[in-house]
Amino acid sequence: MWPDIIKKAKDGGLNAIETYVLWDLHEPARRQYDFSGNLDFIKFLKNVQEAGLYVVLRIGPYVCAK
Repeated sequence: MWPDIIKKAKDGGLNAIETYVLWDLHEPARRQYDFSGNLDFIKFLKNVQEAGLYVVLRIGPYVCAK
């Protein structure tokens, strides 16, 4: 899923992808972590890097706090 979307973003002229890391999804219970499937943000970051794009990574328990 991600490689296709990243390619379309690059083909559309973007040079960066901004994304949130929703920590409540990665740590559903205290000290229980899940980085599988679509939660594998390292794989996502590597896909973006391989496409030659930058990433603006927003990490936190609360998102949209601009």
